[in-house]
Amino acid sequence: MIPTLENLVKDEHAFLNASINASAANVRFAVLDKDFRIAWVSAQFRETFGRAEQDLIGTPLANLDGLLNTSMFQTLFPIVSTGVQWSGEIRYDTPVGDRVWLQTHLLPVHAGQGPAHNLYLFLINDITDTKVALQEKQAALTDLRYSEARYRALIENQSDLIALFNAHGDRIYVNSQYQDFTGKSFVEIIGTNIYEFTLKGVPLSFIRQAFLLTPDNPEISKVFELENARHEKQWILLYVRGIFDSFGTLYEFMSIGRNVTDLKHAELQKTDYIEALERIAFMTSHRVRSPISTMQGLLELLRMDAIDTDQWDLVRHALKRCVDDLDKYSRELGDFIYHQQFHN
Repeated sequence: MIPTLENLVKDEHAFLNASINASAANVRFAVLDKDFRIAWVSAQFRETFGRAEQDLIGTPLANLDGLLNTSMFQTLFPIVSTGVQWSGEIRYDTPVGDRVWLQTHLLPVHAGQGPAHNLYLFLINDITDTKVALQEKQAALTDLRYSEARYRALIENQSDLIALFNAHGDRIYVNSQYQDFTGKSFVEIIGTNIYEFTLKGVPLSFIRQAFLLTPDNPEISKVFELENARHEKQWILLYVRGIFDSFGTLYEFMSIGRNVTDLKHAELQKTDYIEALERIAFMTSHRVRSPISTMQGLLELLRMDAIDTDQWDLVRHALKRCVDDLDKYSRELGDFIYHQQFHN
């Protein structure tokens, strides 16, 4: 039988009761009397607080154990009794020690004659998962900000020249040392391409290698003599490291330039020193050994009394020539050593 409008009107009271009961079955709320005592609770409300209906009925809302800062209700009640609605978040600590966050609404209901509000609805919604997720997100963001600040401070205090590029070679970060070396500000550098603006002295062949980095060969390095904004020449060890995504595709790379001028000069000095020693050894071997060998030979002939009287002039001339050669070599050697000490 299809219900008629007349039948529906006759059953309006039963229909409304059924609708209310259906809604109440899925909503956490309590009905409070004029003194803000619990007069009725839904099943979901009882489930939230883990208590039987008889334990809740007649309990003042402000005395409900486990609610965070329940004394605030004593302040709210006079305000809400004037017809003002209140909403907020409160914390409820369950008897077993669990912490539950509730989104709450305290709504005055005008029933009967007169201005007074003699009923109040107290609606709650469990937002614990959302609250915890937001707290975790906030904690993660805070940690991220602290980490970023620490790493930024660490990078900014480095004496190295540090720059970060995207996969196209556009600069997305440079530290203050990089800015000082190039003589350009952060704003002037960010967004510039590595091909359009390079460190003076870095060959294009080295730059091209940065775009060929792979997870198997993720880095390149080489020493170059570079010129800074003040036209000072410095030896820089340039190290480039690729950053790859989960598919092994290059999406960023970082360059770190370290000043190794002192080491390079020491290396050059060492090379010059070795070359000087080699030259001294060569001079000693060829310029000293020859006259000494001649003198030793003449002395051996004298010992053997194998030189005739008419050969004495030749012997004297030979000895004099050897002495002159040694004297000349000793002066040249002294000049060479002096030059190495005071001009290198």
